[in-house]
Amino acid sequence: MERKALGYGEKVLLLTERGNRYLLTLKRGEKLHAEDGVLQHDSLIGKVPGEVVETSKGVKVALLYPSVYELLAAMPRRTQIVYPKDLGLIAFLLDARPGCAIVEGGTGSGVLALYLATRISPGGLLVSYDLNDERFPIIERMAERLGVKDVLKLKKGSLAEVEEREVDAFVADVPDPWNVIGGAVASLRGGGTFAAIVPSVNQLERTVSAMRASGIIDLFVGELLIRPWRVREGATRPVHITRSHTVFIASGRKVNVRDVSDWNLKLPVGFR
Repeated sequence: MERKALGYGEKVLLLTERGNRYLLTLKRGEKLHAEDGVLQHDSLIGKVPGEVVETSKGVKVALLYPSVYELLAAMPRRTQIVYPKDLGLIAFLLDARPGCAIVEGGTGSGVLALYLATRISPGGLLVSYDLNDERFPIIERMAERLGVKDVLKLKKGSLAEVEEREVDAFVADVPDPWNVIGGAVASLRGGGTFAAIVPSVNQLERTVSAMRASGIIDLFVGELLIRPWRVREGATRPVHITRSHTVFIASGRKVNVRDVSDWNLKLPVGFR
């Protein structure tokens, strides 16, 4: 991406030498008032990401482009969002790449739909279903900001009754994925990937049983735990507080056999 000078109306991430982060939309005449000091928005106009400035207290501040996830996490929301560690694994399991067609739901906060849309652009199609369309205008505005407005299509309706056919992947982020697997199998092309996101073991068991009974093979079932480390010479150790379990993810690929419950399904390549 071209490194261009900052202008009014743009979002910028400020990372201070004290470790504080501020996501701003630059506005004429406005100021950031924080524990690190005061910073005039006007003073940042014309700067380029990567530069370092100082606040009124002399605290150094780095100017950065916000990442896709930082923009998504800042969206107003009422529902839980999918965390970065899980987004990456889901995109990997779906084999999401430019040109793919994916059905996803429920839309909720829109974070998963928007993130996947950035992975399959250009040329892809992400159709996201939700029974409640209240948040669709907010999600559409973010899609325009991310440059994926032509990739993302939002639909009000049930994920169990989708209209799309021959799609490459299907993602169920709903309380009862087992009830949408029939519709997912009808929607997927041969060899297409189905993935479900669930928080509890009981939901996981019921979902995977339904997947096997519906001709979904090459199963990955698990969770992703990340353990950050604090690195200081002579005092390197794990960070005390980490985000461990968030969700379980179950994925696999469709075949034209209706029931593979008796198949011996080993972990896919890369997980053994």
